[in-house]
Amino acid sequence: MRRGGKGHKMEEVEVDMTPMLDIVFILLIFFIVTAVFVQERTISLVPPPPSDSEPEKSNPVILIQVNDRDTIFVNDQLTDIRRVGPAIERFRADNGDSAILIVPDDEASHGAVIKVFEAAKGTGAPTMIQRGKGA
Repeated sequence: MRRGGKGHKMEEVEVDMTPMLDIVFILLIFFIVTAVFVQERTISLVPPPPSDSEPEKSNPVILIQVNDRDTIFVNDQLTDIRRVGPAIERFRADNGDSAILIVPDDEASHGAVIKVFEAAKGTGAPTMIQRGKGA
């Protein structure tokens, strides 16, 4: 840095880094000591041993389709809206407690789909609506 006239020499300025390094090491030690080391839980990837018993047979799903003309099919059999509940109960009596899957066409009226859904829920069976195929 130059001050004044020509006769002055430039002074060299040095910054002592020792205190800064001391602080950095102290902070490093502080964070290492106070850090919480979490032990991760793992999932066993060993498959279960093969079973000697027969696999459990699941009950078939009751498929209810509503087409674009609001025609209702219960397991591919044409059914009137008033007969959906009894058709489901008859199928469940023959095949055990089956779940119900309603597949309406994209062009089916919402009223018909809701009536089918209410009739299915009225039987007490688990009921799902799946997005249908496009027209």
